[in-house]
Parts: sequence; C-alpha cells; structure tokens
Amino acid sequence: MSNTRPDEHYGIVSQLFHWVVAALLFAMLGTNLLREMAEKESLARTEWLNLHMSLGILLFVIVILRLVWTKKTRQPEPLPGPWITRMLAKVAHVLLNLATLLVPIGGYLRIASKDIPANFFGTPIPSLVGDMPWLHDVAKIGHGPYMEYFFYALISLHILAALWHQYARKDGAIDRIVPWGKTEAVS
Repeated sequence: MSNTRPDEHYGIVSQLFHWVVAALLFAMLGTNLLREMAEKESLARTEWLNLHMSLGILLFVIVILRLVWTKKTRQPEPLPGPWITRMLAKVAHVLLNLATLLVPIGGYLRIASKDIPANFFGTPIPSLVGDMPWLHDVAKIGHGPYMEYFFYALISLHILAALWHQYARKDGAIDRIVPWGKTEAVS
C-alpha cells in the first residue's frame, strides 16, 4: 500500500527544480534563436553563444541535482488513469530528463571536439578531448537541429498533456506542481 495520494502535490523544492529547468530550457531556446539571427562572426553572435553555453552547463548541473532530489525524497504517485496514459507519461518524463542531460553533453562535445574551451559565465572549461572532427560530427546529431525539433515536440507534448489533465480530465495535474495548488504537499 502506498503512502501517497493522487491529490498530493510536489514539495516546494521539487516545484522550484521543475520551474527553473523550464525557464532554463526556454532561455536556451531563446539564446540559440538570437545567436542564429546575429551576423556571423559578430560579437553579438559570440555573446549569445557564450550565454547559451553557460545556461546549458547550468541546466546540466540543475537536472542532476533534481534527479538526486527526486530519488532521495518521497514523490506523489502518478495521476490515476488508463495504463497507456500512465506509461506514455513515464516515457515522456524519461525522455525529457535524458534530453536535458544528453543535449548539454552534446553541446560541450561540439565545442570541445574543436579544442575550444566551453564558457561558463566567463570561466573557460577546457576541452577534455582535443581536436576530434569525427566527434564533432557525432555531437552535432545530439546537439543540432534534429534535437532542437525533438525538444520542441517533447516540451509541447508536456505542456499539452498538463493542460489536458488540468482542464479536460480535471485531475489537478498543474495544481500538483505550483505552490498555490489546491492539494497537499509531500516533500
């Protein structure tokens, strides 16, 4: 028998992790768009890239902390529903977590494989791999346009599923992840 109820919501630390990750993802998408819009070889393009790298490294660290926190604390049970929707929700969350870990690694490897240090808010992070053109090509798969579109799809599905749960199923999905939700906190 479980100690959680479907009307429980995530604790404030879990909520904070969720919304910080969401904000960082949108900021990274924005900085990448602004970088692409800037003139090639311009200072603005370099600054947007440096900010994008910094946010990516920060995202990577926060996602690791979030995963540790999730494993160490009691979390609410998944919302009730047909097994297929619960399975799809689990798969979507695993894919989101994997993507938020693997995409920053791919970004680092794209820079590092050209023997260029990554930038973390002005602090250089040296290349651990040196000049490796083949690794650069591989890293482009995990940190390039296809992954960007995959992220857009995952994020859109996540938002649509949350809205569907909250307003069509009326099961309080969004209430569980906001501080002002109408449910009881667990962690």
